[in-house]
Amino acid sequence: MASHFKVSGQFNGARTATVTIDRELGLITVRPYKRRKTYELPLAWAAETIIWHVIKVEAAEKRAAKKAARRGRR
Repeated sequence: MASHFKVSGQFNGARTATVTIDRELGLITVRPYKRRKTYELPLAWAAETIIWHVIKVEAAEKRAAKKAARRGRR
């Protein structure tokens, strides 16, 4: 069984989109509002991308804090 969600953002010219998560097939599907084209992505690949993005953001915040601490010592 699939789960459907309406989300806001910028989706190929549309401001909203419908996101469908199908756990049986392991797919995430996005269809921008009033568009026929759908975009599909394997669920595992989406999860990996999210994890790597979070790791990257955490590393950038850590570098910024370290840089600010060095500037504060001067």
